[in-house]
Amino acid sequence: MKYIYTLVLGFSLFACKQSSLNSVMAQNAEELEAAIANAEAGDEIVMANGEWKDIQIRFVGQGTEEQPITLRAESAGKTIIQGKSNLKLGGEYLVVKDLIFTNGASPARSVIQFYINQDTLANHSRVSNCVIKDFNKTQRNKSDVWVMFKGRHNQLDHCYLTGKSNRGPTVQVDLEGTPSVNNYHQIVHNHFGPRPPKGGPSAETIQIGNSYTSMCPSYTQVANNLFERCNGEVEVISSKTNFNEFRNNVFYKSEGSLVTRHGNYCTIDGNYFIGDDASEQVGGVRLIGSGHQVTNNYFYKLKGQQFRSPLTVMNGIKKSPLNRYIQVTDVVVAYNSWIDCRSPWQFGVGSNVDEADVLPASEIRSERPIRTLVANNIIHNSKGDSLPIFAHDKLDGITFN
Repeated sequence: MKYIYTLVLGFSLFACKQSSLNSVMAQNAEELEAAIANAEAGDEIVMANGEWKDIQIRFVGQGTEEQPITLRAESAGKTIIQGKSNLKLGGEYLVVKDLIFTNGASPARSVIQFYINQDTLANHSRVSNCVIKDFNKTQRNKSDVWVMFKGRHNQLDHCYLTGKSNRGPTVQVDLEGTPSVNNYHQIVHNHFGPRPPKGGPSAETIQIGNSYTSMCPSYTQVANNLFERCNGEVEVISSKTNFNEFRNNVFYKSEGSLVTRHGNYCTIDGNYFIGDDASEQVGGVRLIGSGHQVTNNYFYKLKGQQFRSPLTVMNGIKKSPLNRYIQVTDVVVAYNSWIDCRSPWQFGVGSNVDEADVLPASEIRSERPIRTLVANNIIHNSKGDSLPIFAHDKLDGITFN
């Protein structure tokens, strides 16, 4: 009898926990605002199927790890957000899922952002199974970001983002302010669809930090994503902080590279870089800074040169400011494969010592890579390559095994 009582009590507690879920349907902006204002941990707010136009959603709440507050579509893919619209999250343990943003543009800095203002950030929050498609400013040089991270322990997953054509990264991680460093954000299992060339900089698919916060620890992980024809600029991913990880991503015919532009100690492991016979702009990995590890990656049919080479190891600037080119030191490149790539390894890229007479010292990239190990890699070409290793400067600081 004691065991039966315990089992019944267990079911009763489970039923009580389930019945505590408060699911509220919102048919319009006023009902949505009221539902958010009254939401408590474990509640679910449902946006009705149909078109929601010119709506600025401020999703603020205090969920818990066991009982987050959820904002979702009535049916996945059938709640369409259009016009001058955006979504801001602020608080703890918030979940957004199943929404589509299309046929419009954000009236503010971001389409989706993990903060309301500088005093109200989101932490432990998640945007999942959402779409942002062709949600662009009317002019290409007007800047915005489609997903802006602040706070800590936030996640973007299983989303599809495609067609960004105006200035600004598709996804950006902002580390300004102490509450946003050591953030451990997760950008995982997403499909970044085609992004057309913008011309010039500020069209990355992912940018983590900036030059001014580049010495801060971020610990952002970018993993298991597909980057398909992300051609916005020379940097598909621009890592500008410390201790970021890039694992098991596929870069498919994307005309750019994964670049450790500023910051140190990045891990680049298990990624696939797949080229395009019709393009000579598809790159691989470009290294700047210290302490990076590039391991177990696969590079296939890449034809990019110099800054877009399959492996680019750059020269740095002596006593470089944060926003220029810091010397490559203490880097390991090991257990990678380059298959049918043209001049796959290029070292000392950017060397311009021959222009010392006409350029200021602050622009001379004279500092060669040092204490760098290149070991146990494979280069295999179906047709012979006369320059598989291309040296733009001396290689005296690199050990090859």
